[in-house]
Amino acid sequence: MKNRIISSSIFIVLGVLIILFPLYILPVCPPPENAVMPVDTMSHTMNDSIGGTVSNAMDRTSSELAHSGHMHAAGAGKIMKCFWTARAEIGVGCLVIAIGVLLLISRTVFVRMGLSMALACISLLAMAIPTILIGVCSNEMMRCNMGSKPALVLLSSLLFIVAVVNTYYLNKKTKNR
Repeated sequence: MKNRIISSSIFIVLGVLIILFPLYILPVCPPPENAVMPVDTMSHTMNDSIGGTVSNAMDRTSSELAHSGHMHAAGAGKIMKCFWTARAEIGVGCLVIAIGVLLLISRTVFVRMGLSMALACISLLAMAIPTILIGVCSNEMMRCNMGSKPALVLLSSLLFIVAVVNTYYLNKKTKNR
């Protein structure tokens, strides 16, 4: 019971921190004010695609955005990679919190061990998002490179270590029975 409360609490806190760091604590670069948010683009594209193919609708949407001033050749209005990294880490953080809650309510040692192994794998995904999969801005002096990326790598590493230690502890506990 003691391990369940401690380990699940640590995982829940780490999940919350993975969400909060790129959004509020060490925030990534904000999207430009004239950027078209993805929801507007997707709903417009989906409405247009009813009468034609998706690619034609996407081409029409892109040309409409270019003519309306939302996209420029110089890249003004472009949403940076760090914005998408923060969005992806929100999903990963929510998943870590959900598994932390499942660890808390699960009574079977083998289920908790499996959840801890899953968290170890999820931590590798959380680490890969800002480094390999999506990345952050290319300018090394941007706040996403100096704050958010190192913080996310550190939190992901900590999550990995805690998950592996918890898996090892639970495995050892099952062998002592």
